[in-house]
Amino acid sequence: MKKILTICFLLICCFKGFSQSSTDQNGLRTTVTNSLSAVNEQAMRYEIARIGYNSYHWQSGGLVIIELFNRAYKTGYEKYILENGYGQGANSGTPALKLVESAGIGHDGRISIGPTSDLTTSLGGYVNKSLPVYLDVKDYSTYIVKLTYLQDKVEQVVDLNQIKVNVAPAGTPIPSFSAPSILDNNLSSSKNLMVTGDGNHYISNGNLAIGTTDPRGYKLAVGGNMIAESVKVQLKSAWPDYVFKDDYKFTSLQETEKHIKEKGHLPGIPSAAEVKSEGIDLGEMNARLLKKIEEMTLQMIDLNNNVKKLQTEVNHLKRK
Repeated sequence: MKKILTICFLLICCFKGFSQSSTDQNGLRTTVTNSLSAVNEQAMRYEIARIGYNSYHWQSGGLVIIELFNRAYKTGYEKYILENGYGQGANSGTPALKLVESAGIGHDGRISIGPTSDLTTSLGGYVNKSLPVYLDVKDYSTYIVKLTYLQDKVEQVVDLNQIKVNVAPAGTPIPSFSAPSILDNNLSSSKNLMVTGDGNHYISNGNLAIGTTDPRGYKLAVGGNMIAESVKVQLKSAWPDYVFKDDYKFTSLQETEKHIKEKGHLPGIPSAAEVKSEGIDLGEMNARLLKKIEEMTLQMIDLNNNVKKLQTEVNHLKRK
């Protein structure tokens, strides 16, 4: 009888262990939700958590790691970091949500946050706030979510440094969406960036600076040398073939000579001082140089014709 009771006790402990959705290891807590699904093609939104924080003061537990596991015959995995602490929701700024890892096939879920709402409690005259965290699921997919956090787990958020995790929330229908595919990593600590794989890679917004911290409004700025096997510049302006048209009027040699004496550079070409202060546009400069070459070619042809004409006249005078 004692052996039977012992076995029953162990089975109960095992079932209890398997049914637990939360763990606590020295204050680092994790909770795993139930399976949360889209309704066939209908996308659904689930409020998986709600976080309490103070709008001004220093506070612990501002970091939450959220992992998504697609279990609908797919291998999609995403990892988000929610930063909600001093300078990011408290004192200044707003909470930041970053997608830092994406793997597998089948990315039909995403995490979103906000908007915040005020709680009835405060600290030092500054109101405590509540931040909702949502899981969106689409296209027949099913996800389970693992949250790792430092806040105190509660049944109802009423104060700062608290989190309510909804293991089995009710879903709300939403329009379909595109799950994010571009990572939002902060590379200041690792100082390394490597992009591998086939296909296209994108920097969706902003400017890229290499070797400098000031892109000066350009999409790509390089502070130093660069090398490439080929560089193609596609101009929006016209290529200067118009120089060869019959109605084109170019500057005479006398006018060019006068401009050089007065300005110290060719007409239509920037001065050394302008290049030093503003740089040059490669495409535009190539077009300007080609224009000068074409004008010089026409002038040389004209001079050559005049020389031929003069030579003919000289030969005629010699025969007399």
